Amino acid sequence: MLYFVRRSFNLDNDKALHKKQLRKSVYTALSDGLKSYGIDLSESSVSYNKYGKPFLKDSKNLYFNISHCRELAVCAIEKTEVGVDAEDIRKLRPGVIRRAFSEKEKYILENSADSDQMFFRIWTLKESFVKALGIGISYPLKSAEFLINDDIIMSVGCDGYSFTQIIVCLLYTSDAADDRISVD
Repeated sequence: MLYFVRRSFNLDNDKALHKKQLRKSVYTALSDGLKSYGIDLSESSVSYNKYGKPFLKDSKNLYFNISHCRELAVCAIEKTEVGVDAEDIRKLRPGVIRRAFSEKEKYILENSADSDQMFFRIWTLKESFVKALGIGISYPLKSAEFLINDDIIMSVGCDGYSFTQIIVCLLYTSDAADDRISVD
C-alpha cells in the first residue's frame, strides 16, 4: 500500500517547519496504514538498522519505508522489504551520473527529450532499490541498472525485486491542509 501526502510549502513559509509538518503528516499516514494491520505505531515500536533504515521492532512480516521532497511525502507498507523515493525534478547532477549510472543509463539520459526528468526517474529507482535492501548508497549503484522506455522499466542486477514508478504532478489551486491519497 502506498500513501501520498501533499502539503503546500505556502502553508508553512519556513523550510524547517515545512519539513517537520510534512514528516509529521507522512507518519500519520503510516500510523493509519499500520492500524489496518492491527499495529499501533509509537516511537518505541520503530527501530533503525545500522544504515538508518527504519523497521518495526515487533513485526517480522511487515515492512515500511518513507521519503519526501518539497511538497510530497510517500509511505509504503508491504509484507516484503520495500523502498520508496520522492524527488523534485531539478537540474541533473553530472557527478552523480559519473559515479552511479551505467553506460546504458547514460545513453538513455543523453537521448531523452527531458534529461532532468529522466535523471530523476532513474535516480529514484536506484534510491528505492537500495532503501529496500536497507544498506543505503553504500551499494555499488552502477550495478543496479534501470532501462526506461516510456513507461516500461527494465531492471538489471536487482534480482527478486520489482519496480513501479508513479510520476506525481503537484498543482495547487489553494493552500488547503494536507491532501492524502492511497494506492493499493
